[in-house]
Amino acid sequence: MKIGVMDSGAGGLTILNAIHKKQPHLDLIYLADDAFAPYGNKSVAQLQERLIKVGRFFEKENVCAIVVACNTATVTAIDALRASTSLPIIGVEPAVKPAFRLSKQRKVAVLATPVTAESERLNQLINLWKADSQVSIMSSSTLAFDIDAWPETEEKIKLTIQELSQEMLANNIDTLVLACTHYPLVKHFFEQALGSECEIIEPSEGVTAQLIRRLEESYPEKMCALREPNSQQEGKIELCSSLGFKNMQRLVSWVVASQVIIDKRHVYI
Repeated sequence: MKIGVMDSGAGGLTILNAIHKKQPHLDLIYLADDAFAPYGNKSVAQLQERLIKVGRFFEKENVCAIVVACNTATVTAIDALRASTSLPIIGVEPAVKPAFRLSKQRKVAVLATPVTAESERLNQLINLWKADSQVSIMSSSTLAFDIDAWPETEEKIKLTIQELSQEMLANNIDTLVLACTHYPLVKHFFEQALGSECEIIEPSEGVTAQLIRRLEESYPEKMCALREPNSQQEGKIELCSSLGFKNMQRLVSWVVASQVIIDKRHVYI
């Protein structure tokens, strides 16, 4: 079984790594849509049109499901993608529900790209689950883009995280939601800046669990076959970029199971 995973750049690899860890027998094809990045400064209409094209690409690759491993694309365009294909579509949403449950001081920060931070969906989720918590919605217009340009941008990333963390510490934030799949790639910098007293929540495990549920619903026989002892071969990973090979080595560097990468391709979307 092959699963398509997409993001505007490297961020969705946090989701790909989680899927491979939990279900190592699945084949995974990852699309970094670098040519259209950053998604955060595109209009809703542009993102909807783009995601439909991404869906067509994955259909040609004969995937069984598509994971939209991008918060911005999920909140703006996942309904358009679902309307354009019969494949199971799994999105990623800010993990605010577990954050509100974990927060002891009832002070939660949600860090996102500007599009996600201003989205109706994020505010709906917060209003649904916050109860008596105080919520700070924060955004960065550069952090995700700088993570895609790693490692040359490491010092800039550290500075951005330090500035964001100082604001959180000043507001006595005890739980941080990383509401962009890029951000967990540099989670250790947040941990250093915020200290052990601040819980940091990211969505990779939840998205993986939802993917497995949808696959078991849609493909019960195939999922059962994957669990057979004679089919325990490790799945393969393919990396694709719409920008070409310029950022390919960076993508490879974020893949934990890099030994199973079998192909690296430039694709046109």
